[in-house]
Amino acid sequence: MTFCLVFLNQKGTLMNIFLLSLVDKSIEAAMIRFSQLSAGSALLSTNHLEILARSAKKILETYISFFQSVNIAPNQYQYNEKQIVKSFDLTSSNNERSNLDRKLINLVSNEVKSSILPINVHIHSEGRLYLYAGIGAVDSMSNTVLFFLNELSLLDELIRYSPSYLRYLDNIVFNVELTRSKTVRELAGSLGINYNRFQRDCREYLRDTFHQFQNKLKMLNALEDILFSSYTLKEIAYKNNFSDYNNMYFLFHTRYHFSLQTIPRFFDQI
Repeated sequence: MTFCLVFLNQKGTLMNIFLLSLVDKSIEAAMIRFSQLSAGSALLSTNHLEILARSAKKILETYISFFQSVNIAPNQYQYNEKQIVKSFDLTSSNNERSNLDRKLINLVSNEVKSSILPINVHIHSEGRLYLYAGIGAVDSMSNTVLFFLNELSLLDELIRYSPSYLRYLDNIVFNVELTRSKTVRELAGSLGINYNRFQRDCREYLRDTFHQFQNKLKMLNALEDILFSSYTLKEIAYKNNFSDYNNMYFLFHTRYHFSLQTIPRFFDQI
């Protein structure tokens, strides 16, 4: 079953490439961290694989919900609620497979033994961009691989290509030392840009003020730590440069209505 997620940003807002890339890279990083946790698991029985598959689905849904809450995602983002399962014999020919199947099989290197692979694959088809995220379980003894995939898709017409002059913001927003040591006005001045012009550029490119977008990035990093680390919430707040736990709690709960208690913790569960 496929349904359309309605996000809380302004109606009709398109998703620019920068924000689309942020969503994509965040999900990719999450699947990598999850696969690293899973790689240390005991023998991968059928029941355990099912648990991992459900967990990967829950992770993706948590990220969707987060991006919905902080108004980063577009109004229309289709998520296939039904998980896709694919199984392949690695000794079979790859020539007549679909584009997706070939990309999946190509992720399996000759060096891989029994292991869990992070999956983050893109397919473009019929005016729509598809993202398949999940895990793959490789069994080197039987030369087989089993993929558990979750599908997101977005119409081409909803993807916005921002003017090239805004690309200077790409590196600035992720430069923690630069942004932490200066006020927004000082940062604009150091770039030789008028403060009001800088804020207008941020609203167009980031869909928010520079300061508020920095808060969202801190929340995004905290979300990953909550999901995959053993740190306490207070330690996570400190690690991600919140002034304190109460500040992190306020942003998640009060400003963006995303409860910390709804975020699953996988470090001790996998």
